[in-house]
Amino acid sequence: MTFKQTAKMRDKTRDKTRHAFIALLLSLWAAFAPPRAWSEQEASDPGDAIEAAALAAADQSETKPGVELSPAVVFQVLAAEIAAQRGQLGTASQTLIELAKTTGDSRLARRATELSLRERVFARALASAELWRDLAPSSTQAKLVLENLYLAASRFDKAGDLIGRRLEAAKTTQERAAIWINLRQLLLRTGRPESAIGLVESLQQSDRDSLGEAQASLALLQVQAGDKQSVNSIAKLLNQKLNPNTRLELAQAAMQLKRLDLAQAPLEELSQKGKEPALQSQALLLLAQLMRESARADEGFRLLDQGLQQDPQRVELLYDHAMAAERLNKLDIAEQSLRRLIAVRPRHAHAYNALGYSLADRNIRLEEAQAYIEKALELAPEDPHIIDSMGWVRYRRGDLAGALMYLQKAYQLQADPEIAIHLGEVLWKLDRKDEAIALWRQAQKTEPANQLLRDTLNRLAVTL
Repeated sequence: MTFKQTAKMRDKTRDKTRHAFIALLLSLWAAFAPPRAWSEQEASDPGDAIEAAALAAADQSETKPGVELSPAVVFQVLAAEIAAQRGQLGTASQTLIELAKTTGDSRLARRATELSLRERVFARALASAELWRDLAPSSTQAKLVLENLYLAASRFDKAGDLIGRRLEAAKTTQERAAIWINLRQLLLRTGRPESAIGLVESLQQSDRDSLGEAQASLALLQVQAGDKQSVNSIAKLLNQKLNPNTRLELAQAAMQLKRLDLAQAPLEELSQKGKEPALQSQALLLLAQLMRESARADEGFRLLDQGLQQDPQRVELLYDHAMAAERLNKLDIAEQSLRRLIAVRPRHAHAYNALGYSLADRNIRLEEAQAYIEKALELAPEDPHIIDSMGWVRYRRGDLAGALMYLQKAYQLQADPEIAIHLGEVLWKLDRKDEAIALWRQAQKTEPANQLLRDTLNRLAVTL
């Protein structure tokens, strides 16, 4: 796998839209949960322990209803929790939903929502969240979870009602701006930017004192929707005093729109020493990418080098530092950074893979290269780029049959142009030239300026 492939993979959203929402929703439990998990509750009376196990994990707005906890209810709650422990999440959540309806206890609906999310059953999660909200109308967490579920289900009208109420209830401009900042991450994950744009525009009408963050949300959604005119909004917003993370997102959007001139100044500012470390690292990585895309790869490498001097254990910096060094043919430095990364993060599959591929691509230390790639494959056995690397190192070692097997599998998993280029070379060597040319033509159609394709065709004296 080339370093370019690794960069592509890093930038790509790996999760499906709903899985991303699930991660965000489940994170709400960490924010609202009591200090100890239900399974750790201690009580001298077994009945008290059962009740604590089933009902304790709830926010402070949820109280026990005025319904006597009968032995039959206790038994059902306990049975549901045992089922959940055994992985029978559907059975457990359905039981708890019915109990919540019977008892009016919002905490049971809350637990049913959590279990349904963990099971990835959105319809049941949404129904139990609505029940939770109805039984605990003052619960902030119930409203937030339901709002996010409505967004995940593309029910923008329902979500808009809840968001509008939150904006109206916010007492300060800062509170409203914070709502927009957090909301933006969800809106950008819906996969329906046009609909999300309509929602933002309708909410803006009643939220005029936090328009900077609202307009940033709108502009970023317009970029996602492919609106070329969004560059004008990005340019204006980058001149405003906005949240640093918002400025970073806007600068990244400017880069996506190929307006490197707009992105450079804010990225230089955000990458300065003294900024929040994670933000500084992200800005530095983007600035180095900007330099590379501006044909200033040496400057980008020096920036990453300086960043590592400040934070020598930062995983992202180590990886991109290695990538930058490899592009400049500084193999010793690239290898050093990758080894440091492996020392910090021993299960970083792509560090092993990049190390092995860089050796294989140069046709040196091939046995060692294969060992690194084998380790990467052990850590991430279904990763198409790592499988591609295994095919390439086998090709370098003269194992055409093994190379073909791995490269065909990689291409089946992901029809990436660079995998196609490698597979095409193996097919060419196997005298299956028509198949090779077809793959290369497809790669050329997808990425007309692909340098690896040009180099491969020149080396093999092939004209498409």
